Amino acid sequence: MKTAAKKRARATTAASGSKRRALEDRLAAAKRLRAVEDAKFRARQAQGKFRRFVSANFRKQEVIEALALRRGECNRCGACCEILFKCPFLKKQDDGLTTTCGIYEDRPNQCRLFPIEKRDLEEVRGQCSFYFIEKPIRLEKAS
Repeated sequence: MKTAAKKRARATTAASGSKRRALEDRLAAAKRLRAVEDAKFRARQAQGKFRRFVSANFRKQEVIEALALRRGECNRCGACCEILFKCPFLKKQDDGLTTTCGIYEDRPNQCRLFPIEKRDLEEVRGQCSFYFIEKPIRLEKAS
């Protein structure tokens, strides 16, 4: 009887070890997937930073047209200042929710104009209060 009990104990231990290895394998796979997704997100952010720099400095008419579709106001969350890396001029307030820019009056055009397009909001980790409409609203003259 002792031998049968030992065999059952070994089988239980082997099964739990197998389950543990399976769980560890799933966790490792999930970690790799998160790393790949994060790398893709950061690549999209880098591409967006470059696109906004070119647009803000060399495609001004396109920027004006795109900004005609933007609505809302900045909620000072600072999420746009942490795209790809944290801006060294970003200052967090004591409340922990709002931020200020250390070079607000002299900030670059791509910062001043963010978000230029709807897809810019997809690069922000946080809640940006800006949004975009589909078509500019044209008001008719009242009679």
